[in-house]
Amino acid sequence: MKNRPWLRTVLVVAGFAATAPAALAATIAVNYAGSANFGSGAVGFYNGSISPNPNSSTSLVAVGIGGINFTTSNPSHDFSATGRFNSWCVDIYHWLNPGTVNYTIGNGSDLAGALSVLRPNSTLRVAQLGYLANEVYGSVDTKIESSAFQLAVWAIAYGTADSNGRYQINTSNAGFRVDSATMNASYGVLANSWLTSLGTAADTGNYKLTYLNDGTANNTQDQIVFTAVPEPATFALFAAGLFGLGWGRKKRL
Repeated sequence: MKNRPWLRTVLVVAGFAATAPAALAATIAVNYAGSANFGSGAVGFYNGSISPNPNSSTSLVAVGIGGINFTTSNPSHDFSATGRFNSWCVDIYHWLNPGTVNYTIGNGSDLAGALSVLRPNSTLRVAQLGYLANEVYGSVDTKIESSAFQLAVWAIAYGTADSNGRYQINTSNAGFRVDSATMNASYGVLANSWLTSLGTAADTGNYKLTYLNDGTANNTQDQIVFTAVPEPATFALFAAGLFGLGWGRKKRL
């Protein structure tokens, strides 16, 4: 969600960030660097209206929709190895702080614990976020796809599943709803097509979820990051290559 500097934390939902286990130790300092960047520059945000939001738990409010790009001087984590990474808002109750933020680094279980304060079936929601990433994240690299992916993340994290256990972008769901313009926009339609095929479409890759938790400060949005994980076959090929290199060197000695 794009930030609104003049109104960063106007609605605090008790316990959302506070549920993250105290045992989490790893932290990372990041700086907001604009919209998601997939290698060719920032793709930007689409404007839409969502509810709930930092202003209201029931009324629609206009927000910027799309992935966020962060820079960091800490390259020690797999997602931050280049000093820059994309992330996705998983907290619709706070505006993004555009300054330097210190996040605690967690995983899917930590995210499930935070979401459980607000919504049922939080562990299943986190699993579906993983399905979403595996199926579409490898192809996301445009403004439309970035906005669609963010909408789909919000729908899974906060929406109410239908009788088939599927989440969708619509104008009537009290858990997470949008206005008709957002639902019918190209990115809204794309988000719904992804959600409809969740769990049945072919994977574009294997992705690990990292949860960036603001803790009890409540002065910015919690985020999630998806990092590609090599498939076992890739590791096997790499190991075979190293073995072959070592065997060749041994024969020449």
